[in-house]
Amino acid sequence: MQRSAPRRATRPGLSPGSRAALRRLLERPPQRPTATVLVLLVLAVGAASARTGTVPLTSVVPLVLVGALLLRLTPVLVLAGATVLALLASIVLRADHRPPVTPSLVVVIVLTTLMAVQFARGRQQLGLTGYLGEAMLVDLRDRLLAQGRLPPLPPGWHAEGLVRPAHGDAFSGDVLLSCLQGRRLEVALVDVSGKGQDAGSRGLLLSGAFGGLLGALPPHEFLPAANRHVLRLGWFEGFATAVHVAVDLTSGEVSVSSAGHPPAVHAHGAHEAELLETTTGPPLGLVPGARFPAVRATLAPGDALLVYSDGVVEQRDVDLGEGIGALVARLLSLAPGARQGALAGLVDDVAPGEADDRTALLLWRDAG
Repeated sequence: MQRSAPRRATRPGLSPGSRAALRRLLERPPQRPTATVLVLLVLAVGAASARTGTVPLTSVVPLVLVGALLLRLTPVLVLAGATVLALLASIVLRADHRPPVTPSLVVVIVLTTLMAVQFARGRQQLGLTGYLGEAMLVDLRDRLLAQGRLPPLPPGWHAEGLVRPAHGDAFSGDVLLSCLQGRRLEVALVDVSGKGQDAGSRGLLLSGAFGGLLGALPPHEFLPAANRHVLRLGWFEGFATAVHVAVDLTSGEVSVSSAGHPPAVHAHGAHEAELLETTTGPPLGLVPGARFPAVRATLAPGDALLVYSDGVVEQRDVDLGEGIGALVARLLSLAPGARQGALAGLVDDVAPGEADDRTALLLWRDAG
């Protein structure tokens, strides 16, 4: 007798349609019903806390936090008013056998309510609703940073990139972009002036724009186009430095152009290195019609090219030349066969700490 194939056990869970509906509910919860339920619960907690000991007054705190996550500013303000009424009711209508409301409890509830209002106000300025709304910003960051992921290179070539925001922040003022078209690799490293959220937001803005330019223009036109774009933005409070690298992965010929950026390092094996210093153009966004001359070199088998942001070589009480010298020495200490996975340690050795954004790209060729 032929046996039927055993059925594969299915894991219990929501169907894709149900998960999508739940996500929509969390991202855009119905405001009036949600606010009405939370207001009634807060008022009920205040009344119950005043007359009985079964419901503590602190129960309003999680209700206010839920409202801050799910509601827009106006419903949160209504919820805040209801919380104040519940607090007053618990104080005024408190039964004689119930202990009085302590000042510390009042402070906790008032501070929680103020923080909820401020949180809702900040999200309204961003146009976000629902507690998953902030995921849009994370998704935007991840999509833009994906443009900097180095593509697989032909045999004999290797590349490694590193982006480390200052103080462990999620957003960086440094931007690393890459593009591979046929046998030509293009890389751009952009360093926005400043630190923190302001530099990070401008870095994200440039990441999207420059990612569209990279590979769409001839290499010698990238920095002029980037400069025109930053000038159109009208950044009166800042600027950006940049370095653009174009590599012919067949011949090893390299073209490096700079906009106020520290010089790239060309390591000849593990014994000698030179700085690819060119007549550096001005930082992006300062001079209309600026020119960005390129310096050319050839990566022979065993050679490496290192580009980096100024956070790697500029340290407090350390001269810029000394920082670059330390970086070159650390690069030459790596044998050609030991470069894989060594970039993070190289940067940490030269620039310990998290006071500034640190970004670097190491490109090398297998020894013959």
